[in-house]
Amino acid sequence: MNRLQATLLALCFWPALALAQTDQGIGLDLSDDTNKPEEQQTETTPEATPPAEIPPSTVATPATPEPEQEVLPTDITNEDRVKSVQRKVYLKKGRFELTPLVSFSINDPYYSKFGASVRGAYYFADTLAISARGSVMQVLPSDDVRTAKRTFQSRIFHSVPQWAGMADVEWAPLYGKVAFLNSILHFDGYLLAGAGVVKTETSSLEGRTLSVGADLGLGMRFVAKDFMAVNVALINTSYVDQPLGTSKGAVQNLMTINAGISLFFPLRSTGRESE
Repeated sequence: MNRLQATLLALCFWPALALAQTDQGIGLDLSDDTNKPEEQQTETTPEATPPAEIPPSTVATPATPEPEQEVLPTDITNEDRVKSVQRKVYLKKGRFELTPLVSFSINDPYYSKFGASVRGAYYFADTLAISARGSVMQVLPSDDVRTAKRTFQSRIFHSVPQWAGMADVEWAPLYGKVAFLNSILHFDGYLLAGAGVVKTETSSLEGRTLSVGADLGLGMRFVAKDFMAVNVALINTSYVDQPLGTSKGAVQNLMTINAGISLFFPLRSTGRESE
């Protein structure tokens, strides 16, 4: 009976012991958190701490990229650079030009005229000069003259110029450079016009000592050195003459190609430093 009584006594006191353990916080809490008071939820939830403010001085600002600078090769100097606009290297202002020339005619199919000339020019400006030219000529018949006289019994009347003296004004508006045999040649082109006198074979027979003539031509100078240039010109000299065997005078045109070497004094160009 004692064991039965103890068992019944334990069953009677078991609910009281479970309630006491619950009040002391011992046991599992299976209830939903939504049913808990807001104060309890606030206490159990950890607060989010705001980020600390960074002082403006410590904030790293992105560096602005500097403009790239052109890096030139170390072996390029000022002398090696090519200027877009270059000054003239060979200047003629204040210089004197002396030119010996050889010439031959190109507009007479029957009589060839060969000659030599000496020309002198002084440049008041780089593009403007006054020149004087003295020439001597030799007239030689071609094979067509002999054929015409022997076969067709033709008579050919022609003028025989002996020498001439002309004064011209020259204008050189063209200046440039050209490549020749792996070299750079400077050149200028010029125009000339003037007047003078021509001595012919028939002048003395007509009572005239000289005939009045006029020049018109163009030419090119290719500069080889400061003091030297190759000079080529095409010049037409017109004059009035009465050939032998006729009684009529007519305008004669003597068109010649002239080639020679021009020498400049002073010998050095004042534009050399601009090269």
